[in-house]
Amino acid sequence: MAEVDAASTGLMISVLVALVVVGGAVATFLYRSRVPVLVPGDDETYLIRSAEGRILALTAEMKVRPEDPRIVQFQNRKQLRFPVFDPRFNALTYDRLVTDTGAISLRIHTTTPFPFTAVTNDGHTVTITPSVSFGVDPARVTDLARLGDFGDQFERRIRSAFSGAIGRRKDEQLRESHHEIEQEVTQELAGVEAGTDALGVPLGISVFEARFSYRDGATLPSEVVIAPDPGAALSIAPGPTDAASLDTGAPQRVALAAAATPGTSAAHGSETPGAMQFLGTDLDKLLDQFRDRSPEQIATLLSLMEMQTRQNIVSMLSKSGGLVVFSARELGLEGNTALQERLNAVDSAVGEQAETE
Repeated sequence: MAEVDAASTGLMISVLVALVVVGGAVATFLYRSRVPVLVPGDDETYLIRSAEGRILALTAEMKVRPEDPRIVQFQNRKQLRFPVFDPRFNALTYDRLVTDTGAISLRIHTTTPFPFTAVTNDGHTVTITPSVSFGVDPARVTDLARLGDFGDQFERRIRSAFSGAIGRRKDEQLRESHHEIEQEVTQELAGVEAGTDALGVPLGISVFEARFSYRDGATLPSEVVIAPDPGAALSIAPGPTDAASLDTGAPQRVALAAAATPGTSAAHGSETPGAMQFLGTDLDKLLDQFRDRSPEQIATLLSLMEMQTRQNIVSMLSKSGGLVVFSARELGLEGNTALQERLNAVDSAVGEQAETE
């Protein structure tokens, strides 16, 4: 009798175990059928690491679900970020091409690197603020896994392309060929990605357009506000006053080198200005205005320079505190038709007012 009870007990245990196994299998099947698999879309895709260690782009035939351990997570997400500088507020932030779940964005993005200085062919310094629109190429998305630092490499390439295009032109040519420079830089950046350029390693993106604005002189911001980026360390070291902002995760205001104001030069402190307040660098820019000009344009420029010189002389002599008298001829006003017409009009108005009274 005891043997029968033991056999029936063992049978019941076996049945329960079988039911648990079958129930687990059914639950797993229902869960897998309920949770959809990942498929590449127009807005994002994934990279998958195979059993052999190779990194492949996700295809529709792969049965990969969210949180699958085969999804490349890009733990060092700094390598897939890019800078976005807002000149209105001197604010620098970083956008990412990859999410925390490993999804790689295929949308069109615009990177605006921090402003930098470039030198024209005739030695003039300008401050460039570039912006480049781009998107990850789905056909070459695996290139992203081999990059050491996407943002830094792309930023250096943008600076090099703009510096080269500007360095091939003189100061006056820069103003005349703004859009031509943008087209050259766009073609150069796109050529590297397409493999038609002799230099450069493709980053796995498509470049759509490159644009820039510029200002004369080295007019870089004196400070910049950097938004916190918890996923990566900042490349610019904060000052001592930013320790509290590091702890709270607040935006950091980082002091940079003192920026020069437009129209000023370091030479102003060492050179003595002349009667026209022109220094060597200013005269160099002025000489550019005489190149390839017509005789009428040169005569106009000389006339303006002469009037400015006379005005500066009168101003300096008047500051001496003495009474200074100049004739119309000395001031260059004799024979001025416009001035004579204006004086005649004033005399006529005064005469009419006296008659009415």
